[in-house]
This record gives sequence, C-alpha cells and structure tokens, in this order.
Amino acid sequence: MNVFGGKAILKPTANMVSEIREIGQMITAEYYGEVLTSIDEVQIDFQKEPEIAQLAEATYDIIAEEIINLRNFHLLTVEQRLEIGDPEKQLKRRDRNKILVDKVGNNNVLEKLNYLGDWEQTSRLIFFEEIMTFIYLKQNGKSDEITDPLRENRLRKTLKEWYGSEGDNTWDPATFTTDYFASKLSDRPRSEAKKRLAMIGRGTVKAGFDFEELQSHMYYLNEEVGELHIFGLAPKILNADINPWFIPEKGIPGFDLLSYNGKVDFKDSKKVKIYAVQKLKTNARKAGIIEQAELNGGQTIGRLINLLTDVEVKKVFFHHDELIDLTKEIQEDRFISYEEATLFENHLKSELEKIDSLREATADRYNNRKLADTKWNTMVQMLKQLQTYEFESQVSPYNYFATLWYRIAKDGLIDQEEWLAIEGENKPKTPQKEQYEKLWIGSDSLLLKSQFNEGLYQIIKDSIPIGKYIPDTLSLQKWTALTAVDSNSIFKEVTFLPEEKVAYYHFEQDKDTKEKLTQMIGLEKYQPLEWENWITNKEVILRIPKPDTVNTLKANSSMFWLVDKNAVDQLIQINIPLDQLTYPLLLSMGGQDKPYTNMVIGNHIVFKSSDNLSLELESPNSNPPSGLSQKQLEGLEAHLIKLYTDHDSYHNRDFLTKANRWFTSKMESKAGILDKFK
Repeated sequence: MNVFGGKAILKPTANMVSEIREIGQMITAEYYGEVLTSIDEVQIDFQKEPEIAQLAEATYDIIAEEIINLRNFHLLTVEQRLEIGDPEKQLKRRDRNKILVDKVGNNNVLEKLNYLGDWEQTSRLIFFEEIMTFIYLKQNGKSDEITDPLRENRLRKTLKEWYGSEGDNTWDPATFTTDYFASKLSDRPRSEAKKRLAMIGRGTVKAGFDFEELQSHMYYLNEEVGELHIFGLAPKILNADINPWFIPEKGIPGFDLLSYNGKVDFKDSKKVKIYAVQKLKTNARKAGIIEQAELNGGQTIGRLINLLTDVEVKKVFFHHDELIDLTKEIQEDRFISYEEATLFENHLKSELEKIDSLREATADRYNNRKLADTKWNTMVQMLKQLQTYEFESQVSPYNYFATLWYRIAKDGLIDQEEWLAIEGENKPKTPQKEQYEKLWIGSDSLLLKSQFNEGLYQIIKDSIPIGKYIPDTLSLQKWTALTAVDSNSIFKEVTFLPEEKVAYYHFEQDKDTKEKLTQMIGLEKYQPLEWENWITNKEVILRIPKPDTVNTLKANSSMFWLVDKNAVDQLIQINIPLDQLTYPLLLSMGGQDKPYTNMVIGNHIVFKSSDNLSLELESPNSNPPSGLSQKQLEGLEAHLIKLYTDHDSYHNRDFLTKANRWFTSKMESKAGILDKFK
C-alpha cells in the first residue's frame, strides 16, 4: 500500500486572510502503508544501518591510514628511519632495532604502530574491534559471525597481512553492517533471544508545511509573470500514526499480531509498535512523500496567495540551498563549530555573487532586483540568528571576525596572511567588502569596530607572535641536529626528499610589526543592546554641579567620572564599569602596577578615583599611555561624548517625539502577516 492522499483544499475564511500564520500546519500529502515489525528488529534497531555503515567506514579509513603511514616509513632507508624515529638516541638498542630497523612482522607490528602513529587512540575508536575481526575473517575466508574481539596474536597477524597487501579488497561497509547485525542477534541474552513477537502495522504518514515558520523575507512574488519564489520554507513530516483501527468500517485493524510467545510482555509490545511507526516514516520518505508534499503544496500555496492578493500565481518555486539547510542544522544545537562557520561563510560569499549578478542583469531588471532583495533579506535574518549563538570556546558569540581570531588562537601565531587580514581592516575597503560587512552588521559600523577591537585586544594580551613562514632546505643530518637543539622554532610542511634532504617552512618572528598591532586597536567597546539600556536608563549618567564641593571620589569598579576641561563646573558620573566601555589596561588605568587614577583624554579627564579632586583637576595626569596614538585617544573621547550626549538627548525629548516612538513600537508589534504580503 503506497498510495498518496489528495491535495489539501483551503476555503477562503476571513481568519485565514487576516493572519496566515494561524493556519498552523497544512497537510499536502499523505502516505498509507503497512510494515512488518518484529521484536528482533527492535532489539537490534536495523534502522541505524546507514549510520553504523558511515561510522564504521570512518574508523576503517583511520586504521588504513595508520597502515599506509607505516608502509611509507619503511620505504625510507634504515639510516633515515633512525634519524627521524630516534634523533636523540633515547631508545634502547633492542627497542630501536625492533621498532625502527627490523622489517614489519607479527612480533613487532603493534609496537611500530604504537611508536610511529596514534595507534592507542585509533584502537579506541567505535567499531574498531568489530572491523578488525571482520578483516580477519575475510582474510582467512571464514564466514563466521563477528563475535568476540581478536586475541592479540590474531590481531598482529591480521595487521601484518594488511600491511603486506598493496590493496585490501576485504573491506565492504554493506557486508560489514550485515555481519554486524547478525552478530548482535546471536549475542543477545538468552532471555531476549527466546522472545517471539511479530506484527503488521498499517498507518498514515502526513507531510506538509508549518506556516508558523513563515517570515516576510522568505518569499518573493513576481506579479507580472505570476511567479512565487519561496526560500527556506520546506515541507516536512507533520504526523505519523498507526491507530488501533486502520479502516474501522471495514474492520481492518492498525496492528495485526502474526506470532508471539509467552515470554513477551506489554513493554515489548509497546516497543514494537513504536518501532513500526518509525519504520512507516522511513518507508514514506523512501516513497517520496516530501517531494509529493512540495508539488501539491506549491499549487495550494499558489491558490492561497491568490485569495490574499488577487494575483494569479502560475508557478511556485521552492529554493532549497545549502546555506539555508546549513543554517537550520546549526540552529538545532545552537552552537557553531569552526568547520560549520567556515562552510557557512563560503556559501555566504557565493550567494552574494549571485545577488550581484541579479542586480546587474539588464533583462527583466525590476523582478531580478526584487529577487535579489529577497535573497539579501533572507541572509540578513539568518545572520541575525546565528550571531546570538556560541562559537567554539570563545567568550563572544559568533561574529564577523570569529573565524579569524579562532585560527590565530588555535596555532598560537599570526602568519603573513592573517596579518594582512588584520591590517586590511584599517585600510580603504572595496565595494564588495563593504557589502559583505553590511550583511553582518547593517549600518552599525561601531559594532564591527568593537568586535575587531575585542579580538585584537586578546591577541595583544596573550602576546601572540607575528611573522611569516620562510621556505628552506637542509640535509637530513643538519635537520636532525636543528630539531634536537631548537625546541622553540615553529615548522610546517616538512617534506623528506631523496638524497637525504628535508624541505620545510620555518616561522620567522617580526618584532617591529608587533608594535603596529597595538596602534591598530580602537579603544572603544560597544554592544547595541547594552548601549540602548544605558541610554534609556536615567540613573546611568548623573550630572553633579559644582565639583569644587566634592573633595574625593571613592574608587568603585561599577562607575567612573568625566570632566570636560571646557566645563569644569560640572562632574559627570557614569554608573557603568569602565571596562565595559574601553580597555583600562591599555590606558594604564588597570592592573596591579600602580595604575593611574585619572587621565587626560583630549578635552576630557577620566577619573576612576581621587583623593583630592580639586588638586587633580588643576594638575591631571597628561602622560599618554605607552604605545597609543593621539588618534586612538580621540576615538575613545568621541565614544564617551556620544554616550552622555545620546543619554541627554533621549531624556530631554519633547512629548511629541515620545508619543511617536511609543506609537511606532506598538504598530510594529501588531503588524500582521497580511501587510507583509502586500
């Protein structure tokens, strides 16, 4: 029974016209089928076969790589193996011969793998023991089941034979999984193996669309040609069920019991029924229910849009791309790995090129630009969501610079390519780069600068070296001597050449460049939400008239003070920790080495505390912080001025401005989906 149900029919009710999201889920395809399920399947879970095959294949590849590395090592001469494997001659003579000199045999293959590779870790991988048993059985032409792990003598023999064969043709993931499941069946406890329970389950799987996921940026309607383009809204399985009665009027049950014995109980029966539903969903997917739901759904959604807009929709296009799929995958665990971020950013740049092509197209310019705008808005929304998620082990959420800072932190140095990327942030930008930045932060350039400052500050704080990789070649003897005495140098791409030579790249530190790094950082810290909270909270910034009546400013980590040298009759108290607006350590106003309690920054004096305010106002600390330029200090001064002037402007608004702001926020929150279709 593989019959799809008919298309869903929508009636034009006022409720649907006013709020399409209230439709909720719309079923556009149904699958009717039956499955045969047994207690054996439940105990072993055969539906995990694809996953097991994939994991086993990955483990097999790692084992094979260890064997290949061992083969390549033994292609070197004995002298080369000794130079590379024991340059400081720390191995005992017997071990040196066994591991580095002697040919690979049953008696030393494990020792060689352990010493030369990462065999200890490899042998702990999932399915390692099962794979080695499988290889042993195939090498020896046996059809036994994969049961107990190999004894050490058989493991050694298997690895030796594997090493000796140029190509191993005994591995096949499909055959492995078949044998693996057979062994699991035979390994069951006797009480479980005695159970007999088999059922036929008949049920329905329904697929369609969840309109609660619909957002305004996810579609584009080309009214001229009647085309609707949908982005990121895809059909999915909404329901799968096997009821007690499949067709009540004909007396056809949902479950038919085929066989059982007295060893099974209610829990076993429940497990079989649940497994039957899972199997029914798998069969529905294989039969193409998702594709059918999209086909039917396109026509149904087209009719719906016709009701809402009076535009006849002739074609509906569902745009499924890797960028949207990857975003949804990331959103499931709300965590972004470096690999995911790199892949996402590559797709992002590729999608921008498509948008540029659409905007520059001369044919059908209006509609191509509208389609480009829809794609742009889709990416903006995706980035807004992803920039709230955790990225690797970094403190800050995922942002424009996250992958750059991660690469630098991971290898503990800044190479020439990374230095050029950092340096480029303070140079004029191409239109393409400006467009890419705008995609991340919109028009909030202060946020991008702050994110750059935060990462750069961490690099300066951690004293990460800067330089470039220089290619070089040495004789094997000199290379061995170099690496024996120099443990601090950084090498990469080391290649052993014929005639006992070694080619490599070594990292050469540039100390002059490091001084430039400090001058690149901006001193401003900024987070949009925090900034908005500070501006709207009246108590965050207080103005104290006649500071000559104030004798001391008691140190408090949650506040600091500002005085405008052109208006010394007023003290500005800012109830925000200074380290949330700037970097006190760079200003020599933090740390343990007698930090300054005040500092002149342009026309302002910043106070963290004061024992004699009137005296320090007359003679403030005007020594510029080491390594910082006047331009950097001017940037910080402008940042602090903006903070208190924005605060003043907000709290001194007239009644009409306040009313307009309130009314706008109310209208935005009440905007219906119908408005977004217009």
